[in-house]
Amino acid sequence: MFDTVIQDLRYAARTLTARPGFALAVLLTLALGIGANALVFSLINGVYLKPLPYLDDAALIRIDNSYPKMGLEQAGVSIPDYLDRHDGLPATTASAIYSGKSFNLAVEGAPERVRGIRASPSLFVTLGVQPVLGRAFDSTESEVGNEKVVVLGNDMWKNQFNADPAVIGRNLRLNDEVHEIIGVMPRGFLFPDRETQLFVPFAFTAEQKSDRERGNEYSSMIARLAPGATLADIRTQSDLLIRRNAERLGAAGDDGAQFASFLESSGFTVVAHSLRKEMAGEEASVLFLLQLAVGLVLLVACANIANLLLSRMSARQKEFAVRTAMGAGRWRIPRQLLIEALLLACIGGAAGIAVAWLGLQLVASSGLVPSWVPLELNFHVVGFTLAVSLVAGVLFGLAPALSAISTKPQQVLRDSGRLGSGRGAGRTRNALVVVQLALAVALLAGAGLLLRSFQNVLDENPGFASDNMLTAAIALSEARYPDASAQERAFANIVDRVRSLPGVTSAAVSDSLPFGPGGSFSSFSIEGRPRSAMSPHGRVQSVDEGYFESMRIPLLRGRSFSASDWSSETMVTVIDALFERKHFPDGDALGQRIRRNGVHYTIIGVVGTVKTGDLAEDVAKETYYLNFGQVPRDTALIALRSTVPATSMVEPLRAAIRSIDPEQPLFEIKSYQQRIEQSLAGRRVPMQLLGVFSMLALILASIGIYGVLAFAVAQRAGEFGVRMAIGAKDSDIRSQVLGNGARLIGIGLGLGVVGAFAIGLVLRSQLFGVGSVDLPSLVIVVCVLASTAFLACWLPARRAASIDPMVALRSE
Repeated sequence: MFDTVIQDLRYAARTLTARPGFALAVLLTLALGIGANALVFSLINGVYLKPLPYLDDAALIRIDNSYPKMGLEQAGVSIPDYLDRHDGLPATTASAIYSGKSFNLAVEGAPERVRGIRASPSLFVTLGVQPVLGRAFDSTESEVGNEKVVVLGNDMWKNQFNADPAVIGRNLRLNDEVHEIIGVMPRGFLFPDRETQLFVPFAFTAEQKSDRERGNEYSSMIARLAPGATLADIRTQSDLLIRRNAERLGAAGDDGAQFASFLESSGFTVVAHSLRKEMAGEEASVLFLLQLAVGLVLLVACANIANLLLSRMSARQKEFAVRTAMGAGRWRIPRQLLIEALLLACIGGAAGIAVAWLGLQLVASSGLVPSWVPLELNFHVVGFTLAVSLVAGVLFGLAPALSAISTKPQQVLRDSGRLGSGRGAGRTRNALVVVQLALAVALLAGAGLLLRSFQNVLDENPGFASDNMLTAAIALSEARYPDASAQERAFANIVDRVRSLPGVTSAAVSDSLPFGPGGSFSSFSIEGRPRSAMSPHGRVQSVDEGYFESMRIPLLRGRSFSASDWSSETMVTVIDALFERKHFPDGDALGQRIRRNGVHYTIIGVVGTVKTGDLAEDVAKETYYLNFGQVPRDTALIALRSTVPATSMVEPLRAAIRSIDPEQPLFEIKSYQQRIEQSLAGRRVPMQLLGVFSMLALILASIGIYGVLAFAVAQRAGEFGVRMAIGAKDSDIRSQVLGNGARLIGIGLGLGVVGAFAIGLVLRSQLFGVGSVDLPSLVIVVCVLASTAFLACWLPARRAASIDPMVALRSE
């Protein structure tokens, strides 16, 4: 048996090499179809299947505060909440808290900005990973004054220190403060993402550990589940801690009692998710939709190749009949055809791996998957590709194999001068063409829906103008700018210098930007109104007097901030239109006061509402703006508007900052349009990929209908010759061929429209401003595919009409 299979493989190889054009067409089709499947599966494997670089990653969870009655399902954790849960959750064996932090790194030449995290010493124990060199933090290094140590990520160790094993004990200057390097993490370790390059201890002050810190939820908490524990256990045990705290704070009176009442009225609880789910994010779920799409493309490819093989088999019928007459068993020919198909599939799968690798290079910077996902073709991906290749080989090899079984050798030898394949094979080819057309319609309709949805998103007004705007972040060194007064002067000098640059029409500083980093939420109360147990809650942003002008956010009433507000003792605020609509529906907001963290702010103006993170989402939270000069920060973002393209202002901006402080780095330098485009990557990339896949299906379907009709014309050349010899016009022949093609096109388009409805339902969660059925785009898809398919029919029809009757009769 084994020797026979080897013989069949050798014969298959000789047969394919004898027809290199045919083999090349099949392999190219397979490479694209299988490669697309391998590409998408490699992304799914990285996001959902490959183990995270931590010990028993399935036991790792993330725990967040939640205020469901306020519409805040996930709000981070405060330090006191973490301390309660670190020792008070029997369902966990370890837990840790961390918070993102960027550092100015002093190196030779220009200063650099690096991303890191502050973490409790328990982080590495919780993750189950220890440094490959040196050690991790100990408990004494989480105390204020002892925290000037750092553990390096493996990439930073290689890039900054050339992987020097003697790096332990050396000093690293971060934010103008000396830190001792005590450890290096192993290769492949990343947390919470690939951009994090170093880790420093999270040292809590007495104030941060007090009850007054509850509600300041700028940190994240992870934990390791105890054996047998569940996420429901985390919720139950956390709620018990919350009730105890509410009782304790309620008995304390004053602010404590009010906060306890707030916990009750806001529905304060916790939410716990697996760490993998949290890291994957919601956007990654679109990968399964793409896997479905490429699976359909592969079906189209298999149908196309099956048609090619059926056509080729018709030309080989005499060969098979002779082999059967010479003693070949009944199953030898079908097995030979299946082996040829599987050989093509395996070679096509190998080429598909190369296509997938090229695709990964293009997807790497697309934002389709989180940055921590390793984009690689590992053994799982190769195994998946092999399995897909074998399944595809069976799918497109089955039709010719079954056709061979039903072929009668005696009939073939009797009609040896005539090319034919029988009605059964013809019906099979027609059915395969119909399937290709139907799938192509469905895929094109899905791409059309995503395109319409994406265009609707682009048409959304964010509430500000992003053209010719450059943005950059700057973080002042705590050592050189130790207090609020020094920070205020520094940013005032910076913004004055930037505004004086040639080409700059306006500039501003802010602690955060729409579609940019930063941004925080905070509760407030309105003076003169009864203080409810659940205070209103909104987005708070600190901006200077040039912010609204630079962003072109319209001033609706009152005034904006002014330079004099920086030194004024009267704390002021500007609210957005949503804030006014919610809390001052009569339009009497000006002059009213709100209270935040014990400080009163007078409302001096009302501005338009802006979108901050997603153009497709309605703004749900009101925003109130504080004067940057009255609440200075050590980190801010600069936004400048110019008369020239934003990218041409990068170097002038760098030079302006260096003229003030040569050791001060800029980071997050992007045009505003880039920021908005990055927020759209989760929509744009799937749309583009589905568009590419659907166009591939369209091309394959067109080739399929062309191949079937061209083969039919070749089979019936003698018939057409006879008919034309006895008086049939060439237009009659052409009309008959076109009619046969039109019949296939009509059936395929009809089934495809049904498939389009199904695709729309699958894509419904990804759409914006368009239903699961969009008639204009569906009509366009049907017209495009019908036109393309008709062109594919026209070429064989024209050939049939141009047959010379004498030549056709002689060949008969």
